[in-house]
Amino acid sequence: MKRISTLFAIVAVLFCVIACEKAAPLAPVSAGAEETQLDPWIFEDMSGQILMERGPETSVVAGFEDEAETRTTLSMNAEQTHAQVLWKKGDVYKALSKSGNSYYAAFYTTQNDGVADATFTGQYAVYGSPWCFYPNSDHIRFRTSSTGQMIFGMNLPNEQTPVAGGVTSGLMLSYAHPASASAHVSFRNITSLVRFRLSGSLVSSITKITLKGASTIAGDFIFVEDNGEPVVARTEAQFVNDEPANSVTLRGSFVAGQDYYIAVLPAEFSHMTLVFSDDNKHSSTKISSGKITTTRSRITDLGTIDLGSEFSDGEAPDPAMLYMEHTQGTKPATIAVIPEGFVLSELAAYEALAKSAVDALFETEPYKTYKNYFNVWIMKVASQESGASITDGNGTITTAKNTYFGARWGESSYKDMAADGTEVYAFVSENCPDIINHVHSIDEVPVMMIINDSRYGGICHSTSSGRGYAMCPYTYDGGSIHWSYPSYQASTDEYEETPSLVSVSSSYISENKLQNDGDWRNTAVHEFGGHCFGRLGDEYWTDYMAVSGPVDGHGWTVPFSLNISASYNDPPWKAHLLDNLETLVQMDPNYSRIGIFQGGDTHPLWRWRSERISCMIDNRFYFSTWQRELIVKRIMSLSGGTFSLQDFIDNDVTTDPVRDQISSGAPKPWASFPVRISPPLPPPVLTEVAE
Repeated sequence: MKRISTLFAIVAVLFCVIACEKAAPLAPVSAGAEETQLDPWIFEDMSGQILMERGPETSVVAGFEDEAETRTTLSMNAEQTHAQVLWKKGDVYKALSKSGNSYYAAFYTTQNDGVADATFTGQYAVYGSPWCFYPNSDHIRFRTSSTGQMIFGMNLPNEQTPVAGGVTSGLMLSYAHPASASAHVSFRNITSLVRFRLSGSLVSSITKITLKGASTIAGDFIFVEDNGEPVVARTEAQFVNDEPANSVTLRGSFVAGQDYYIAVLPAEFSHMTLVFSDDNKHSSTKISSGKITTTRSRITDLGTIDLGSEFSDGEAPDPAMLYMEHTQGTKPATIAVIPEGFVLSELAAYEALAKSAVDALFETEPYKTYKNYFNVWIMKVASQESGASITDGNGTITTAKNTYFGARWGESSYKDMAADGTEVYAFVSENCPDIINHVHSIDEVPVMMIINDSRYGGICHSTSSGRGYAMCPYTYDGGSIHWSYPSYQASTDEYEETPSLVSVSSSYISENKLQNDGDWRNTAVHEFGGHCFGRLGDEYWTDYMAVSGPVDGHGWTVPFSLNISASYNDPPWKAHLLDNLETLVQMDPNYSRIGIFQGGDTHPLWRWRSERISCMIDNRFYFSTWQRELIVKRIMSLSGGTFSLQDFIDNDVTTDPVRDQISSGAPKPWASFPVRISPPLPPPVLTEVAE
């Protein structure tokens, strides 16, 4: 949920003349559905292999379905229910055709002006039934599936220029598939238009309007034909250098009372967000009160938006501040930090908290040793209200807070802790410079969310493709928290057919320092440094339920929970650590902590971990040796380096600031009292996504 500053009036308007004859449009194809429907490619990108073969001059008549078409001037009827746009002199469309194993491109130009059906001429060969695209663009690329279906790569600019009463040339993408090269070419719109008018004395100050969506609404996309219907199918990496965009920006000057249009791809918006800005970073945000669907070949009318006389958001903060810059690696391992539930006046406090959490992470090994491999971006965006929403513990919001990312969880339960992940990834994708500059994709930039809420909580949401966000509330306003070792454990760490549990004495826990005092930053290091960046599973256990079978996430594209083993005899750390344990202990006695210990993945039995205690049990600023190795492997992978076991051992720091009673330099709790005994937080939420 975001700020609800205005109620948009929604009217769907056809670009065509006869509205009642149109059937309900197809729903946009989701990325997952698209990937399962299309066959593997049998050709690579063909854009560099398209031939242009000279032929006799030909003439073709082209128009739009139901006499509607797309150019720069929209003419609305008196009832404001239909729009018609006329061909302009010099318009060009591209025709792609195939003969044998060769592909051909032809270009058709019209000298007609202000007509619905124009005559286009060209001098290039066209074969069979061509695929035609308006406007002509060198960006149009295509591949074919094993069944012969054509899949086109196209681009809708996400930077557009406002035109009072019309649309900038080249934005209204259209498609035709005539039966032959000489047949009438009837174009069909691929894109949709969002229309609005502005009122208020602020209008003359506005220089930028940004429409934000949760899915791809501009940039690169792929397009297929389904039973003659043009369908936008959003996927990533279908073509080289695909750059999907979740927002569209109109940049220029605006006049009150004039119609303005934003060209977008068909999409569903849970809430449509428009941000109006001037050149001095002042802004006002307007959000619809409900779901809006933009449909192919339709105009969605938002009515008149009153901006008033003052900016509602004040001076908008810079969306990204580089807090830490890499000096090692061919590229950075990038981290994004975002605020949730901080109003504009509280963003300075958020920045201090963000720096404190990041500092705690980079005073903890192995992040401390590998600090120079990282870029850390502290990002800023204001919420309408402070805090986070409260649920009944099962996902239903009982007390709503109007925050930017919709964070919520129960008053005393944390299992339903979540935010709007789509908005999280969209915001970071749109504003993190390392993503904007194509250094990384969103799958490679883990996100730490600092939440302005004093309730206890913390969780990580991660996907099989590598993306994730960790929710870290400013618990107890920075006061102390106490975590302890479970009060029971397996009777033996060895494998048994019928294992049993035994109680763990408090004296044993105390003598071995199997407990930790800290604060919310310990939660941040566990949730973000452990789960979100390191992709580590929890090593604590909370119940008597025995578990068998594989550990979730081991087989993922970007593996998860490799610190947990379902095999006693062959855990993942055997080859590197257990088989070299004698040598390692001679190098450093702290390596004697390495072994095979039963309990982990929230279960006390039939799951094994590599050390008795670590950050993944009681949130201490200490990752086990195997956890440190996994984290360093991920750092090397993201920074373009190669992992070396010998280099890892040579640089490894083994001290645990709790057991070894020395200062690691990690920040101390902000307050010593009261000490609150808190249970383990829920395990990460793992989502497998289609490849």
